[in-house]
Amino acid sequence: MRCGLCGCAVLIVAMAGGPARAVDQGVDLDRLIERFNADAPQTAGSVELDAWIEAGPEQSEVVVVLEPQGDFKLVADPGITVTPTAQPGVEWLVPLPHRHVDPENPYFTPPASVRLPFRATHEQPLEVLVEYAYCVVEYQCFFGEEVLTVAARYY
Repeated sequence: MRCGLCGCAVLIVAMAGGPARAVDQGVDLDRLIERFNADAPQTAGSVELDAWIEAGPEQSEVVVVLEPQGDFKLVADPGITVTPTAQPGVEWLVPLPHRHVDPENPYFTPPASVRLPFRATHEQPLEVLVEYAYCVVEYQCFFGEEVLTVAARYY
């Protein structure tokens, strides 16, 4: 057992000496960062969200529209997820949270829209959480979310 511990100690000392020798040979952090070059390209863009209620004779719908601006595109899978805040007197007619995906395409054709049918006993504002993914084309993707308050203005 004692010889096994000695072997481990020799290995640790040898490993510790390796990086120290590299530093002694003049490899500095600035040169490593220059070789790595992890700077992201500067892009301009955003994702604009809007929502409203469309009234119907039997039911109404919350319509959520997402429109990418500039260099951004909306990712079709994982898509867009809309989660309404629970509210008395509101019956949602789709399973919640509601997901809109398109596994056949990499990106949604803008503008992307999601419709959530519901019935309500009142005309109070509704609140929904909208979660989505967007990409700076051919570079990097991000997740976004926004809580929207949808006024009871019916169209």
